[in-house]
Amino acid sequence: MEKKNSGCVWFFFLIFTTLILTGAWLYTGWQSHQRMLPQGLTIGGLGMGGRTRGQALATIAEAYTNPITVRYRQHTILLVPEMVELSLDMEATTANLDTILLAQTGLEGFVQYLLNLIAGKQRQPQEITPILTYSRERVDAFLKRVAQQYDHPPLAPVPLPEAETFRPPQPGTTLDIDTARPLLIAAMLSPVINEISLPVELEPIPLSSMDFLREALVARLAGFTGVAGFFVKDLNTGREICYHCKVAFAGLSTLKIGVALTYYRELDAPPTPQQTQLISATLAESDNATTNQLLAAIGAGNPYSGALEVTEFLWSLGMENSFLAVPYDLKEDTPPPNIATPANTRTDFNTEPDPYIQTTPLDIGFLLETLSQCNQGGGNIRLLYPRTVTPAECEDTLAWLEENQINTLLQAGMPEGTRVAHKHGWTGDTHADVALVYSPGAKFILSVFLYQPEWLVWEESAPTFASLGQLTYRFFNPESTEELP
Repeated sequence: MEKKNSGCVWFFFLIFTTLILTGAWLYTGWQSHQRMLPQGLTIGGLGMGGRTRGQALATIAEAYTNPITVRYRQHTILLVPEMVELSLDMEATTANLDTILLAQTGLEGFVQYLLNLIAGKQRQPQEITPILTYSRERVDAFLKRVAQQYDHPPLAPVPLPEAETFRPPQPGTTLDIDTARPLLIAAMLSPVINEISLPVELEPIPLSSMDFLREALVARLAGFTGVAGFFVKDLNTGREICYHCKVAFAGLSTLKIGVALTYYRELDAPPTPQQTQLISATLAESDNATTNQLLAAIGAGNPYSGALEVTEFLWSLGMENSFLAVPYDLKEDTPPPNIATPANTRTDFNTEPDPYIQTTPLDIGFLLETLSQCNQGGGNIRLLYPRTVTPAECEDTLAWLEENQINTLLQAGMPEGTRVAHKHGWTGDTHADVALVYSPGAKFILSVFLYQPEWLVWEESAPTFASLGQLTYRFFNPESTEELP
């Protein structure tokens, strides 16, 4: 009987001891838990779990001393708290924190701790609001200063002569202060937001005046001592530039475009492979002998008659300053024709144009333009020759001109891979290039002729053509990120 009672005593002693030790362990854990802020507790959205009370207060105080990065589009402004008299009321914020912590102390706090531990429950997130003061007037003053500094009307492109490009045009910008104010205040009052973008209204970029391009191109030609003429046309809008574009120059190989179109006009069926080879060699390879074969075919076996047919075709389109009087390289024993045009009878400029073959930057630019229109089913070619020159033939002509890849002159100033249909030509004193350019910003015509008495040095003309091509491309594609040569 004594042994039985002794066993019961030891049993209850063990139970009691276990309860005491468990309670002590739980109480110690609770006490330890009390020293650190619980997970899920935030001050102004800034997580404070795992920190001591002192650490949490120091962290929140430091957070409100950091500047805010304010962005006005690509501009960055730092807003220092002192600029708007932003101040953390540490005493009131501490009181708010202590109110939350007080509920976790005493018997009630310990019981809640035990219940959460037994149930495996996480404490509910608790948000403490920091108490702050700021100056509304200072906020408005800051926003007004930003608006005064960065608001601007639409900006036109600006030539950058040294880089042979343009500073891109920019849309007008206006800070929406009424919308920005609450966004800025919310960022100021939050310890976790350190950057905001201000709402800025954009005024669309107006169509840039072609005068900017004209001035840039003329400036690039300032050092050229000969006679330069160019014609530029934006086929999307119809805007154009004429600089000495009605001055007569030697027509060179640029008029081979007219030769090919006149030959297409004579065909009654799609060209045979042999005929296609002749057209290709004329336009893509600029072979004079092959061009004369086309002229002979046009003139019923006589290339001289064929040349006259080409001239009549050009005149019918309105190209009154363009003519081809003889086949290529066959001037000997042929007296110079006396063909007077408005361009070659001018007295203000004299480029000593070839009396056998002439054009102007405007005429040859117009021919490339109407060829492009024909490809779309319109233009003078289709109007005058609706049955004899088809859109498909115009498309083929442009395709062969795209094959004329010499990677110099105008094309040398444009990004690699730019789609360009062009025809060039040169002689001792005159160099020329006319191009139809398909660029992202615009489809445009650029026709350039350079004349230097006696001899035009290639090392001078080639970079000039490339620069003019680059400036024109950049004008129509100001935002382009494509790498230029």
